[in-house]
Amino acid sequence: MIKKFDISSRFKQVFYNTSVGIMIVDKQRTLIEVNPKFCEILGYSKKDLIGKSAEIIHISTETFKEFGEKAFNQVRSKKKVNLDWPFKKKDGETIWFSIAGDPVVDADEVLWTVVDITLRVQAQAKIENLTTKLSKYLSPQVYESIFSGKKNVKIEAYRKKLTVFFSDIKGFTELTDRLEPEELSYLLNSYLNEMSKIALKHGGTIDKFVGDAILIFFGDPETNGVKEDANACVLMALEMQDRMRFLRTIWKNEGISIPLEIRIGINTGYCNVGNFGSEDRLDYTIIGGEVNLASRLESNANVGQILISHETHELVKNQINCEKKEEINIKGLVYKVQTYEVIDSYKNNKNKQKIIKEEYSGFSLAVDLNNLKKEKVISSLKRALEKIEKES
Repeated sequence: MIKKFDISSRFKQVFYNTSVGIMIVDKQRTLIEVNPKFCEILGYSKKDLIGKSAEIIHISTETFKEFGEKAFNQVRSKKKVNLDWPFKKKDGETIWFSIAGDPVVDADEVLWTVVDITLRVQAQAKIENLTTKLSKYLSPQVYESIFSGKKNVKIEAYRKKLTVFFSDIKGFTELTDRLEPEELSYLLNSYLNEMSKIALKHGGTIDKFVGDAILIFFGDPETNGVKEDANACVLMALEMQDRMRFLRTIWKNEGISIPLEIRIGINTGYCNVGNFGSEDRLDYTIIGGEVNLASRLESNANVGQILISHETHELVKNQINCEKKEEINIKGLVYKVQTYEVIDSYKNNKNKQKIIKEEYSGFSLAVDLNNLKKEKVISSLKRALEKIEKES
């Protein structure tokens, strides 16, 4: 039997003539009263709804249950509820409501007022979709600073001490003549994707990709301090070299026989950083002699080498093991530039000293002293020795 809900004469005029939708449900969440605006918005007649479970207007049983947990139980506990929620029109189309609830008469009945916000939600979804696509063209730090309002989108630049990173793939040009365009695109995109993940992990701002070359800098729009930025940059470079060893194995298994390796140059100094370009087209980037020096260091590096300037070395020497190399002449500079080759971080060196590796024909041994189960290792070695002695 359908429960009849009595509306007071004073409330009746508001109930039927208001511009917002109203529904009243009992404690079983059965619709016991709706106003004309509610029916109009959802495309139902009053007869279609009265006496039916409110599930009829939800897009699924799951959302019906979730709404009960998030909203219905709260409003019955005399807690205010205001939220945006998707519902289903009679024709099956999804509609979004801004919905608010209040107990009426007693705790057994709840009055919900609804306002159609579908156009607003759709517009917001379009904006979010657009910003997601736009974010692919910007470094995450730049994207965040623009959309949070921290940076103005106008032509402006300022001087700041940055650590600048350049890299390219040795042998890539030769490879372009051997591979089909599709294969080349796959290889390049997989490489850039892996390097980008590492750069973002260490907090680098990815400036641009130029073919197989990468320009990254540390210190803007976010910075942890000049020394910390320099160390993060060098640690990033070391991880990139490690990742390249893994990628070479993958590419070799896919038939790419050329042993691709990267050269890296890093320099620290004052650069002009900001938005450069025209009123219609801006590029957030860095310029200056220190940027050019990082590029020259990269071009002077040997394959697989990370070459850094004296300025960078002074900032990282307490954490990074480096080897002093020759001074080099840089076009445009009247003085020679002292260079250093990055060997490894002292932390990694210490860990590597605790790894025993021996491998030759018929014999392979790898023992990690950092993570050693001593008794098991000794037992395994004894068994191996016993077998060797029996065979000899």
